[in-house]
Amino acid sequence: MNRLSPYVVRAAAWLGLLLASYAFWRWLAGSLFPFLLAAGIAGLVKPLADRLQQFGMPRGWAVLAALLSVLGGVSVTAGSIVLLLFSELMEFTHRMPQYLHERPWHLTRYLRWYNAVRARLGLGQSSVRAELHSLYQLFGVSLKALAHLLLQLPDLALMMVIATLAAFFLLRDLGQVEEAALHLVPPRFRPRILTLGKAVQSGLWGYLWAEAMLVTITGLTTTGGLLLIGAPYAALVGLSAGLLDLVPFLGPTLILAPWAVGAALTGHPRLALHLALVLVGVVVIRQTFEPRLVGQNTGLHPLVVLFSLYMGVRLLGAGGVVAGPMTAVFFNALHPLKAGPRE
Repeated sequence: MNRLSPYVVRAAAWLGLLLASYAFWRWLAGSLFPFLLAAGIAGLVKPLADRLQQFGMPRGWAVLAALLSVLGGVSVTAGSIVLLLFSELMEFTHRMPQYLHERPWHLTRYLRWYNAVRARLGLGQSSVRAELHSLYQLFGVSLKALAHLLLQLPDLALMMVIATLAAFFLLRDLGQVEEAALHLVPPRFRPRILTLGKAVQSGLWGYLWAEAMLVTITGLTTTGGLLLIGAPYAALVGLSAGLLDLVPFLGPTLILAPWAVGAALTGHPRLALHLALVLVGVVVIRQTFEPRLVGQNTGLHPLVVLFSLYMGVRLLGAGGVVAGPMTAVFFNALHPLKAGPRE
């Protein structure tokens, strides 16, 4: 029993950390989100602020200039993307009624095939009216979600203001903040806390950087492939594929695969083949970069990433896509399971 006691204590400690992590993400992270966002903004801006300070600029002015530059660049980029997506969505809404009017034969053939599948599954017959009603319901839900987001804009603006101000003060007085935090820790544990803090910070930024790069690679390669084959709505589909790529093995597959099947069923085999080739190209490029980016930047084993994503989504919902891997980074700093070599 004495030989097992250290293992029991260690298992109890890990279990306590797991429960504490779950409690943090479930009940505290939402309330502390502006300050967590501030920490993220501070980490993004810190390299530029440090460089400006090296050029002789006072710390406060260096932090302010870096914040304005980075947030301004992000705002301009996001605004340009939103305008591009809005133009493509407007074009889509104008072309859809004309497409439905000019392609009744293709829709009829699709409906026959769909009803044949439903009959084999014992689901009964469907109709164009029922399918259009479902489509309208989907659009209605999407519009309600958009309206809800617009109603939340004042709260989001206030949160961004608080996060930006907190990031400014955090960066300007970073040394004092770190010193005050260390005074809360007993002296004999301070070296370990410093080492753990650096490992967690490096892992978190490595993970965020790797995910940002993978999302960018997926979005750009999807958009480029669609532009290459002359497919419509390349920017809209590319951005959607990039955002969906936050969940592994979805991304472009969830969009391009149904699109290719629909193109084949509606009499566009060449478009279907081109879409399939774009999907294969995007997957190959992503899988080429993923092991290097995730392994080198986070040190997380791919199995750990998948498990943390799954458990995060199961326990915390959509927010678990971020919370799960970030928790894995923290635990990896305590007891690393390094990404091994790929054959």
